[in-house]
Amino acid sequence: MESAPRNVEVKPLSSSTMLITWEPPETPNGQVTGYKVYYTTNPNQPEASWDSQMETNDMTTISELTPHAIYTIRVQAFTSMGAGPLSNPVQVKAQQGVPSQPSNFRATDVGETAVTLQWSRPTHSGENIVHYELYWNDTYANEQHHHWFGAWMSWMSPGFQREPYFLHYLAASWSSGG
Repeated sequence: MESAPRNVEVKPLSSSTMLITWEPPETPNGQVTGYKVYYTTNPNQPEASWDSQMETNDMTTISELTPHAIYTIRVQAFTSMGAGPLSNPVQVKAQQGVPSQPSNFRATDVGETAVTLQWSRPTHSGENIVHYELYWNDTYANEQHHHWFGAWMSWMSPGFQREPYFLHYLAASWSSGG
């Protein structure tokens, strides 16, 4: 009886990429000509609706994954006789990555000596944002500044002057140090 690919292993490489390896079927129905790797975050759907990619060897990487999502992975061998059985499913959780940039960063109230900055949470941040870091340059005095503050999404910058110009940059940091 024809068997499925064996010993499917998944190793996260980053928050959005995983390495998948496997061994060929013990008893294929002919010479293996390739493999199809299926992956999904919704294993209740039929495999035909899962994401998939064809491979000619016994490893591949899958990319553009969603951090924190749980993926189910299955591998299927192909021979000249057609598709063989699917491997047992393997589940793995995508790693938490460094948060993406906060979005919608804007100055909402610009006064003579202060500016209020607001933003939205990063789209890929998980639940662990612990603080934001604001960087700005005073282009007139040629000085760089850096300020850490909590996980709120607004900050008033005192000491601001309309002239000279200031450049502001914002980054999110998460509890694992990202």
